[in-house]
Amino acid sequence: MRKFFAIVSAVVLAIVLSTLALLIQNDVKLADATPKIVYNVWRNLLPAKTIVIAPVKEDVKPVIAEPEPNLSYEDRMTKGRYYFDRGFLTFASNEFVKAANLSPTSADPYLMLLRTNYELGDYTKAMKNAEIVLDLEPNQYDTRLELAKINIKLSDFETATSLIDQLPVQSPPDARVDYYRGLLQVVNRTDDLARKSLKKALLESEDDGLTEDTKTMLAAYTEFDFAQAADALFLQELLAKGLNKVGEFEMSIHLLKGVLQERSDLRDAWILFGFAYLNLEKYSFALTAFEKAYELDSEWPVTQYFLGLTHKELGNKSDAIVYFNYALSNQFEPKLVLYQNLADLYLETQDYEKAVAAYEEILHINDDDINAFVRPIWIYLDFLHRPKEAVRVAEVANALFPESAMSFNLLGWSQIGTGEELLAEQNLKKAMELDPNLPAPYLNLGTLYEEQKKFEVALQMYQKAYELDQNGSIGTTAAQKYNDLLAK
Repeated sequence: MRKFFAIVSAVVLAIVLSTLALLIQNDVKLADATPKIVYNVWRNLLPAKTIVIAPVKEDVKPVIAEPEPNLSYEDRMTKGRYYFDRGFLTFASNEFVKAANLSPTSADPYLMLLRTNYELGDYTKAMKNAEIVLDLEPNQYDTRLELAKINIKLSDFETATSLIDQLPVQSPPDARVDYYRGLLQVVNRTDDLARKSLKKALLESEDDGLTEDTKTMLAAYTEFDFAQAADALFLQELLAKGLNKVGEFEMSIHLLKGVLQERSDLRDAWILFGFAYLNLEKYSFALTAFEKAYELDSEWPVTQYFLGLTHKELGNKSDAIVYFNYALSNQFEPKLVLYQNLADLYLETQDYEKAVAAYEEILHINDDDINAFVRPIWIYLDFLHRPKEAVRVAEVANALFPESAMSFNLLGWSQIGTGEELLAEQNLKKAMELDPNLPAPYLNLGTLYEEQKKFEVALQMYQKAYELDQNGSIGTTAAQKYNDLLAK
């Protein structure tokens, strides 16, 4: 019997000592050790229940989509227009195709497909849609006008002019017709007629966008009139610049080809030429044009900026950095766009010192966006391992945005790096109070609690961060941290 009591006493003593050790490990004072806290610290030793909140690659059963409801023609059109109005053009196209299948003799779905494909830049498909509409409704006025616009985008200006001229006269007059007639007359270099058509469009227009575009084109003529004894090619440059501004890049290219055939030494014409190709995402053509401008004047910062931009689009990061820095040294304005491009390129090439310097320059120029503080703090913490610098930047953000949840999150996040755990916790909790739906402070507080070995609450924070940002980078990171912690 004595031996039995000795064994029991030893077991009890071991449990008491283990409990004391666990309380100390979890920073719990003996005076605060309630039965619930004791239960929880022991519970942490038990195998955790696996809750997979990150995507699992193995043993995943295929998701069987539920059959799509049999929507009516009207429902498909309504759904398509909803997507179209909100810029979800591919989704809109799918709905209009389904509507056309439900009612093949209706012109409306093909008209909407025409407009959708036009916005997507697929002018060949847009033309086919226009032809179907006109087969169904030969006198469809808007489609005939759209067909003229499509031919402009395809650089078939002769066909576009013919289509515009064949349109019936409307009452009241249609300003769009006179506007496009005027642009085509610009391209055909019948400037007296172009002025008349554009002035007529300006009087007729009730659309703010069309009015502004018409004024832009007329301003080219006004500027030319003020220039004393100006060369006729100067007018063509002004009109090409106007066409670039109103988004008619194909027309601008056509006009500039004529200018550059006569005079290949016009720097600004080459820049306008390259700008048009850049906007059409024809980067190799743009590069050739900007290189011609650079040969004519290698010190002009505008050319250097566009060369940087083109090389960036082509993936030539080192060349892009060189030209952006040239533009910076030659006082290109606005400097903000240069630093934004340089910062991103330095980050992509893992030159973190230069990246963080560029991001801080951005803050010096424009500090009215709290989100602009995120990347320099992130670089200081995760790549340069200089948390004191991160705290310095975060304190500026907090001073500028004292009511912003993000500013307190950035401060708390930075203070984790400097070991100021109490302040970090306070600031992260303050961020949660200001915006309970901001996922970042939950992720950062989870990181803090994990470092403090408060694993259960760390898991709770990671799970909350994931729930608030399931499809974002914070949610993905939180899911990874959650699962990594479970695996320990």
